[in-house]
Amino acid sequence: MSSCGSQESGNNTAAVDSTLLELMDTTAEKTHEILDFKFFYTIANLPSPMEIIHAIYSYEVPFNKDLLNSPAAEGKYSTAYKKAINYGIYGIDMAYAAFYGQNQDLLEYYSSTRKLSEKLGVQETFDKFTTSFRESSDNKDSLIKMIDRAYAETDAYLKTNRRLEVAAHVLAGTIIEVQYLSVELMKDREQNARNKDIFEKIYNQKLYLDNLVNLMTEMKKFPSSAKLLAELEVLKAEFDTIKTPDELTKENLYKLSAAIQKVRGGMIS
Repeated sequence: MSSCGSQESGNNTAAVDSTLLELMDTTAEKTHEILDFKFFYTIANLPSPMEIIHAIYSYEVPFNKDLLNSPAAEGKYSTAYKKAINYGIYGIDMAYAAFYGQNQDLLEYYSSTRKLSEKLGVQETFDKFTTSFRESSDNKDSLIKMIDRAYAETDAYLKTNRRLEVAAHVLAGTIIEVQYLSVELMKDREQNARNKDIFEKIYNQKLYLDNLVNLMTEMKKFPSSAKLLAELEVLKAEFDTIKTPDELTKENLYKLSAAIQKVRGGMIS
């Protein structure tokens, strides 16, 4: 009887363990599904960052290299978080240099970006669309399309391989760098009929920031994501004080600039 009872107890334990493992697997899968949804939702509501850079370029705002993260800084990024964040930042800086035909800067950013792609294990994906980079350096349109496709392919590769945290950090670097450049380049300019659409694009970045906050909220179990979330929430609070594009006055743009610089400063340090 004791033997039978012990065997039955063992079977029950095994059954409970099996059920628990299935529940854990299901929970983990649902967590990934939520992250997948949040990620795809964020991407779906984010137009190509090239749009606002192109609009600023078309408005003939002078090129300002001093605003960019130095390509020489690449070597100091040792954590996975900093590598991913700055891979996103460098992509925007590279595109900005491409629009303005700054070929020497472009090659330097390409070199630093490729080094980060190697450290992130995505160099094959990155190289797929940049094998003829030097040969295309005089064709601005080809270069911009190449950069856009390389980052889209990297994003797809990371998500397919369930490296969602890395993908999310690359996206965060991209979004913040676009916001930083657009605000810095326009904060000393008055709105008028010619540049009104640029200010509208800056204002619409509120939505992308909201989506990024939602995405990081799902990833806050990771320390780096939790820290970034706290910083993004402060930036979001500043952005939320601006209710319409018309409220993007110089005074408000300077306040927004200070908030963005604080987040970006932590990313590139």
